[in-house]
Amino acid sequence: MTWSPGPVVTRRRLGGELKRLREGAGLKLEDVARKLECSPSKISRLENGKGVPRWRDVRDMLEVYGVPEGDERERFLDWAKSGQARMWWSSYRDVMPPAMATYVELEWDARGLTAYEPHIVHGLLQTRDYARAVLQANYGSHSSSHAIERLVEVRMRRQEALAAGHGLSFACVLDESTLHRVVGSPRVQREQVEHLIAVAEAEHVEVRVLPYSAGLLPSSRDSFAKLEFSEPDVDDVVWLEQPGPAGEFFAAADDVEDRIARLAAIHRASLPEKDSVALMKDAVRRIGDL
Repeated sequence: MTWSPGPVVTRRRLGGELKRLREGAGLKLEDVARKLECSPSKISRLENGKGVPRWRDVRDMLEVYGVPEGDERERFLDWAKSGQARMWWSSYRDVMPPAMATYVELEWDARGLTAYEPHIVHGLLQTRDYARAVLQANYGSHSSSHAIERLVEVRMRRQEALAAGHGLSFACVLDESTLHRVVGSPRVQREQVEHLIAVAEAEHVEVRVLPYSAGLLPSSRDSFAKLEFSEPDVDDVVWLEQPGPAGEFFAAADDVEDRIARLAAIHRASLPEKDSVALMKDAVRRIGDL
C-alpha cells in the first residue's frame, strides 16, 4: 500500500519547523509580524498548521530566520507549495462546519485511524441511505435537502480513504446498540449491518463490537477517534465528536495519552472481530423479522 502526506500533514510539518526556526532565532510572534507587516495571528496560524502557506510568506520568513540557500530552504519552500494544494473537500466547505472540515482533512492524511462509536455506525462505514438518515436527523431542521445530499456526498467521498491503495489502516469499535437501533427504516438498517459484515473482511479494516455485557466503561458514551500519521514529526491527534456539527480536537500530549488509554480499554473489552461478525449476522436476522 502506498501513502504520501497530503496538504494538512505538510502544513503541520512546515508549521512546526517555522516555529522551531523562530524560537531558535530568539524572535517573538510580534517581532516576525512587524518585519513581514502582517498580524501575529497569521504567523501563529502558519506555525499551528491551520493557515494555507503562501510561498512568498514562507520565503520571507526564512529570510528573517537567516536560513541560507540550500537543501533545507528548498525543502521548506516545496512544503509551502504542497500545502497550497486544493483537495476534494474544498468544494464542500459551504455545507461542512469548520471543525468537521478540519477533521475530514486530517482523516484523509492519516496513516492509521482508531475509533469508537456508541450511538451510530462510523461515517467511514456508513451506507448512502444510512448516512442520509443520520444527517437528516442531525441537520434536517436547519439544512435544505440539497445541503443534506452534499453532506452525504462528503461521507461517501471520505470512504475512498479505505481503498487499499490509499494506505489507511482503520480499526473501529461499535457499541452493540448500533446493530439494533433502526436508523431510517428496517431495510436501511439491515443493509447497513450487511455492509459492516462485508467491510470487516478487508485486511486493513477491523470492525469490532463492544457488547452490552462489557458494562459502562470510561468514555464509552463518547464518540472519539485517534488519528496517527506516519511522519515522525507530526503528532497524533484525538477527535472528540459532539452532538450536531460540533467537535473538539485534542493535540496536547497529556490529553492525547488519556484518550488513547480510554480507547485501548474499550478495544480490550470489545469482542474479537470473528465474534463481532457473528453478532452482526444475528442482528441481520433480527431486523429481518421487524
